[in-house]
Amino acid sequence: MKKYLFAVLLPIIILFAGGCGQESTKLKVGMLPIADNLPFWVAEQKGYFKEEGIEVELIAFPSALERDSAFTAKQIDAGIGDLIAVATMNNAGTKVKSVAVAQGISPGENRFAILAAPNSDIKSVEQLKNVPIAMSLNTINEYITDRMLTEKGLSQEDIKKIAVPKLPVRFDALMGGTVMAATLPDPMATLAEIGGAHLIADNSKNTLAQTVVIVRQETLDKNDIDIEKLMKAYSRAVSDIQRNPDQFNDILMEEAKIPKNLLSSGNQLRFIYSAPELPKEEDVDAVIEWMLEHDLLKNKLTYDDMVYGKVL
Repeated sequence: MKKYLFAVLLPIIILFAGGCGQESTKLKVGMLPIADNLPFWVAEQKGYFKEEGIEVELIAFPSALERDSAFTAKQIDAGIGDLIAVATMNNAGTKVKSVAVAQGISPGENRFAILAAPNSDIKSVEQLKNVPIAMSLNTINEYITDRMLTEKGLSQEDIKKIAVPKLPVRFDALMGGTVMAATLPDPMATLAEIGGAHLIADNSKNTLAQTVVIVRQETLDKNDIDIEKLMKAYSRAVSDIQRNPDQFNDILMEEAKIPKNLLSSGNQLRFIYSAPELPKEEDVDAVIEWMLEHDLLKNKLTYDDMVYGKVL
């Protein structure tokens, strides 16, 4: 009788025990055509997701707006964005957190530059006083511009801005002299310099322009173990990139649309990747304060509202 009961109950015990742990599901990661995402593309190519025991789908989005809308619609679990995106989504009711810094851990990563038009006489920060600078407003673009220029002596009142959110339009306006100055990320910044634009300031000696790995809070609550595995695969890919960055130029050209001549012609443009780490509290606080000053937040967020520290 005891043997019979054990045989009957054993499958139920196994089923119950299996249900007590977190259930592994496919993770959907939103991908923009930017170099920041290279470790995810490399991890997919190398089979690291499968080796870590997770199923990952990389879903392409043409813009940050569409990626963030996918977060809100619960269509993706993770993606790379910036701390302003994390705060903006939380402010609007979409609970997400940063689990790691992607780009911007070391100076030189995720370069942005303020440039003057090739046909202008502007060569210094002082000459930018009251000159409209083309940028994407209420974004990391504006945050970096404010920080770089105020640190070099301009007051907030001295900095004039003009909204040109679409990057190709902004690039063309700068190069054609329709605007006298613009803030551009690489590779557009390097392309502009090659085309004769004057470099006024960039963030190559600081870590202002950080991007972070963003994950929906619901996914973390249900399945942070798989997010931990996702970041292990990501970290393995970063190690591969650090050992030989040039071997992944084909991926950058295909997925991030980086022009071949920028990656091969004397290595004019080189992307740097560091092992992921948590955002520093002072960096998060600086973003929150800037957003409050620009009336971009209803309520002041805290570090714990923005960062999840249990994955790395």
